[in-house]
Amino acid sequence: MSEAAELLRLVLLPFLLFCGSLLTALIAYLFIQRLTREIAEKRRQAMIALYRPLIDAVTCFGVTAALRDRLEAAPPSHRRFIGELLLAPLRTARGDIVTHVREAAQTVGLTKDWLADLTHRRWWRRADGVRALGAVEERSALSAVLLALDDDHEEVRAAAVEAAGRLGDLRALPALLGHLGDGSRYQRARVIEALRNLGPAVTPGLVEFVRCRPELTRLAAEIFGMIGTVAAIDPLLEWCDDRRGDVRAAALHAIGSLGIDDRSYYFVLRGLGDADPHARAMAARALGRGRREDAVSYLAERLDDEWLPAAQAAGALQRLGAPGRAALEARARDEGQAGDLARQMLWTRGLGPAQA
Repeated sequence: MSEAAELLRLVLLPFLLFCGSLLTALIAYLFIQRLTREIAEKRRQAMIALYRPLIDAVTCFGVTAALRDRLEAAPPSHRRFIGELLLAPLRTARGDIVTHVREAAQTVGLTKDWLADLTHRRWWRRADGVRALGAVEERSALSAVLLALDDDHEEVRAAAVEAAGRLGDLRALPALLGHLGDGSRYQRARVIEALRNLGPAVTPGLVEFVRCRPELTRLAAEIFGMIGTVAAIDPLLEWCDDRRGDVRAAALHAIGSLGIDDRSYYFVLRGLGDADPHARAMAARALGRGRREDAVSYLAERLDDEWLPAAQAAGALQRLGAPGRAALEARARDEGQAGDLARQMLWTRGLGPAQA
């Protein structure tokens, strides 16, 4: 028994000493970590107190001679922190403040740092660099930003898309279009938003681009449907006569999204008789979205069409108020596809099958 107790003591004592040492080391580590964080936070607050008035003056008034001297006197080790303070207002603000921040970044040397970051081995440094260049709208960095569109890391590519849009330079248009089909739907949404950020000039720029790349006309029409303005109507009407059915369908879809005026109404109405069933369907959709009650009789004729244009015509009639409802009721007792679609549309409007 005594031998067993002695053996237990010999085993247990080192184990307890080891656990005690480990616990002491853990407590010391947590203490040092907390102390380090407190010191870092105090240093950060001291830096904020030192540079916040300077940054506020820069964003309000630009880089005056006195402010330039103070910026140039900042130690190189403080540049990253100054950059954080300069970029913070740009998350929500545009206009003159961007010009002021860009000038300050150039004065401090941050622009060179951000450009250098684009080749950094750590992806988050590359992403932060390209995002910063876009935020300050540094157009001289366009080539570097466009190269980042092909970065190995998805987050860097996403930051490059956003930056290309914020730079507002139409030279980014071909590169953005080339990446429209890359990656996830979220990346596609970023590209569309970047194209929108290029401003009104994107419409003539895109038209000129597809003149050289006619195989991308359908894609251009789809983009106009999402970001187009009144200026996009002219090229869309031209594409309604394109020899390719998918282009005509995309143009009619875009017109329906942008809205029908008296001039485009003729083209959309003509599209109901297009040789391509998808184009006929997009014409019917456009008429429904345009709320043109004088199109009711033309849409009613399409209930006997192929399924896709017939379904779009039924949906359009449903949207056209009393005249559309009357046309659906007139076909509700028909046999076949037209009657089925009419009854379905009336049912979804709250009229029971018996009433229909």
